This record gives sequence, C-alpha cells and structure tokens, in this order.
Amino acid sequence: MAKIYPTKVNIDQPWKREPIEPVESLRPKTGNDVLLIVGDATCVMKDLAKFYDLSVPHDTLCINHSALIFLEAGWPFEHYVCGDSHMRQMQKLALEIPDNVIKHCWNAQSPGFQVRWIKHDNRGWNGTTANLAVKLALTLDYLRLVLAGCPMDKSGHWYDNSLPENDTKRLNDHRHHLWFWTEMATRPAGKFIRSMSGNTKQLFGEPTREWLLNV
Repeated sequence: MAKIYPTKVNIDQPWKREPIEPVESLRPKTGNDVLLIVGDATCVMKDLAKFYDLSVPHDTLCINHSALIFLEAGWPFEHYVCGDSHMRQMQKLALEIPDNVIKHCWNAQSPGFQVRWIKHDNRGWNGTTANLAVKLALTLDYLRLVLAGCPMDKSGHWYDNSLPENDTKRLNDHRHHLWFWTEMATRPAGKFIRSMSGNTKQLFGEPTREWLLNV
C-alpha cells in the first residue's frame, strides 16, 4: 500500500505541494481511536443503525454524498472526503459543510477543500474514494476503522432514484475494485479494518463492541 502525505490545497498554484505538519494536526481533539467511514451504498442507513447500536465513542468520516445524510439529520462528523472534488457540485457541497470538518481530496483543483493527499511515489490515484479514506485514516493513526455503506458490490447508491435514468453513476457496480480490498485484507493494515456489510464484511469481518473498545 503506497504511503501518502497531506499537503495544503493551493488553487492558484496547484503544482505546489506544501506539506501539512505535523500530520497529527488533522486529528480532532476527541481522543477517539475508532473511525466510522461512511460510504454511499444503498445499505448505508442499515449499516449506520447496526453500528450505532454498538454504542462506542468514535469519529466519523463521510465520503462524497453521504455528507448530505449527516447534514440533513444534524449528525456531527469530523472528516469529509471527496474523490470528485474537481466537480462544481461537490465543491458546492463542501462549502455547505461546517468549517470545523476537515475536508480531504486528491485533486489539486478543489476549491472548498483544505487537504490534498499525495502518494510518496508520485503515482496517480485509482479505485473508489473509500480507498483514499482508508489510507488517510491509517496515516492519521486511527486504530480501528469501520466501513459503513461500503460493501463494494453492485447494489448502487442510496441516491440512485434521484438520478436521471441514463446517468452513468446509477447502479454502479463496484466489484471490479475488490482487488484492492482483497490485497489489503492480506496485509498487516487489514487487522485495523472491519465492515458492516457486503463483500468488505466478508473480507475483514464485522466489528464487535469488544474489538471497538480494544478489550
């Protein structure tokens, strides 16, 4: 798994890569080692309900449109990650998110975002935004990561009914990204990850309250 580091988003000089130091400054002062990573799959609300039933202290990272769920419900979250941060609609969403939420991206042209993540080997990004979410969470030293709404299957998104029938994102099939998660499950990093549903649950297992509390 390629190592990554955070840099400041610089819209006027996108080629600049000014590192954010120390990296720990991107961790909120909650003291939580559990990070809930919330994706956009159709199962997201069921996954959230199951996780919240475990009743453990945690930080939350919202991926892409899942932030809309939290904004609508008035639920707090600490991190926001967007793989399509170059798109105006996602930049508009970022501006609607409270200033205390740290907004992460991998694209230099991302108004409204604070942190751009770069690979040490300077290679480009691939895979889903959950790929970036997991990598930055591990870099920030979260010790227990829980995927909710990230089954990596063909179920599509929770918001698909609001999209035009010819929209290419409608009913996306994410199974072709499973190679990344299968590889991660075999590496030491895999022991820090659990999932609430789908193919990722089969790869990493489902979190228990004991695992989350490290008892």
